[in-house]
Amino acid sequence: MRSYRVYLALLVVAAAIVGALLHPLALLLAISPFDPRGLIQFMEQARSAIADLLGWGVLALLAIVLLYGLGGRRIKHAGSPAHLDHRVFAEPKVAVAITAYNDAEATAQAAEDFRRQPHVVRVLVIDNNSTDQTAALAQAAGATVIAEPRQGYGYACMRGLAEGLKVREADVIVLTEGDGTFFADDLAKLLAYIEDADLVVGNRVVRGLIDQDSQMDHLFTWGNMTLAVLLRLRFWDGRHLGPAGLMDVGCTYRAIRREALERILPDLRVGGNHFSPHMLMVAMAHGLSVIEIPIRFRRRVGQSKGASQSLWKGLQVGLTMTWHIMTFNLKPAPPGSTGESTAQQGDQGAKARAGISR
Repeated sequence: MRSYRVYLALLVVAAAIVGALLHPLALLLAISPFDPRGLIQFMEQARSAIADLLGWGVLALLAIVLLYGLGGRRIKHAGSPAHLDHRVFAEPKVAVAITAYNDAEATAQAAEDFRRQPHVVRVLVIDNNSTDQTAALAQAAGATVIAEPRQGYGYACMRGLAEGLKVREADVIVLTEGDGTFFADDLAKLLAYIEDADLVVGNRVVRGLIDQDSQMDHLFTWGNMTLAVLLRLRFWDGRHLGPAGLMDVGCTYRAIRREALERILPDLRVGGNHFSPHMLMVAMAHGLSVIEIPIRFRRRVGQSKGASQSLWKGLQVGLTMTWHIMTFNLKPAPPGSTGESTAQQGDQGAKARAGISR
């Protein structure tokens, strides 16, 4: 289990926070009506011990970095990770899967924008039980609408990826959202890097590319960066400080090669809002190469249905992601589990539910 690195990092952070709080707490006790001298003395000793521990820890870390760096130069590296063989795409063909839930106008606009992009051969809209005109407007915009009856962001993403594989001419499957936050013409950025990676994901925490009134406020920006550090610790790579230079774990906008998706799809099993880091970890566990690139991000259209709908919901999703990163373990896929079966489950569920738009 590699999760011990995450636990160690959290322990160090907790010790630093406790040490920082001891001093102001001692000042408060000093003005209290009872005699706090014994407690204050104990707290001062504890604060001193924590400070010494952290100080020596920093020195030890610097020594380890120096030895690791010098020792690493003596290691003959075997080459790149054991990801899939890469081939240059002269003219890549792309299937775009847009997840949608009650964002009719924005989803239709996204479908229209992606249909106009070079190399796109099919636009799929995954309607996750919308009660508005999402399906009708998306179909009118030229998208193929597919109903996913299992409610949940992750279920919609998995269905979109599975349906993308059904587009036989597609070399690359792109996953995105229909809430109006992403730019369709940023697809060119993802395709530029897909020649050198198995999975290319967007980064929404780059200053200057993010609208100030978007959902990426202080909480979501710092939260995503913190979770990215935990994920990099979970899949540690000494030479590159993690298998990918991740700074944003929650971005949906991503492109993946067909053969890479065929490899990981049976192991994608999270139906909730923490699907995005789950997919990253499954890809890394399979040894795929992952690249993160800066993309533009704007204010969503309409009301959020995910983590950004409220502070409490954001904290819930963040804690769920943290726990999932700390406890992640790639288990063998159940017998007969394939990308096709993921789509078949959705089809069977749709047939069992009346009134779902197609």
